[in-house]
Amino acid sequence: MLTINQILLVLDKELDNSTAIKRAMQLYHEQNANLIITTYIYNHACEEGSLADLDMRHKMQEMLLEQTQQWAEDLMQEYRIPDDTPLHVAWCAHAYQAVDQINTDETYELVIKAAAKHHSLVDRVLQHQDWNLLRFCPSPVLLVKQKHAWESKQILAAVDSTSTDQAHTIVNEHIFEFAEILNADKTYTTHMVNSYPIMSLALASLPDTPIPEDLQQYVIDQHQTACDGLAHQFNIADDAIHVREGEPEDVIAQTAADIEADLVIVGAIPKEGIGSVLLGSTVEHVVDMTQADVLAIKPQDGVLPEVD
Repeated sequence: MLTINQILLVLDKELDNSTAIKRAMQLYHEQNANLIITTYIYNHACEEGSLADLDMRHKMQEMLLEQTQQWAEDLMQEYRIPDDTPLHVAWCAHAYQAVDQINTDETYELVIKAAAKHHSLVDRVLQHQDWNLLRFCPSPVLLVKQKHAWESKQILAAVDSTSTDQAHTIVNEHIFEFAEILNADKTYTTHMVNSYPIMSLALASLPDTPIPEDLQQYVIDQHQTACDGLAHQFNIADDAIHVREGEPEDVIAQTAADIEADLVIVGAIPKEGIGSVLLGSTVEHVVDMTQADVLAIKPQDGVLPEVD
């Protein structure tokens, strides 16, 4: 049986961490997992070239680390996190670096962090802790948005059912693996959502290209058939299959709202180039657009077999 053995909670001093702490404690108990906490602090003034006095730089760094340690310990006490829970305070500027600094030999099946609120493209570019964590974290990342426990008991698995490349195939499998693990006690309903393009819009820029009357229905049938196959493979009920037209992030967000999803599980396929930096990936848009928690899965992510 697959399981989540290690959960890493990332605390961010710039955010309200209460939602992430509550979710980490929820899954810590539900999964009977080990919980580890990390946070981070950094100040350029402590680096060479900022202050000529080396001793002063060291004292300032030590003071900031101690203050951050105390801040994290106060949070742990406030939310009754067990005293023996390991706490690491990293000297770094980014959340993903704090994760890397803990122990490169350690494996975490799940990293949890409160989601930053982005109200515009500028916000997403300037407030890039989540952006970096999604791209560089070596484990699946759960960005927490909901303040309450997962009450509606609805999980939404967002897939690209017709893609034949290996990355999407692996991600789809891992998405359903995580849904299965989180639903180990069978109290949740797992839904599947898949978007398909509106062909008239896709071909609008090609005015000389004839569009067959049945092309849109062909596309719909292709996606529906692929989704039915995935649903059969992963035991998704027929009434929990959602195949809708539109952009992926729009379809995912609307479906999540319609079923009042507690959690959206979505693939994060790395993209190259400046376009991905400016526009963001589907998972980043989903985080901004939905009220649900979002679990991002990359091709290399998977749940480890349970250790006997």
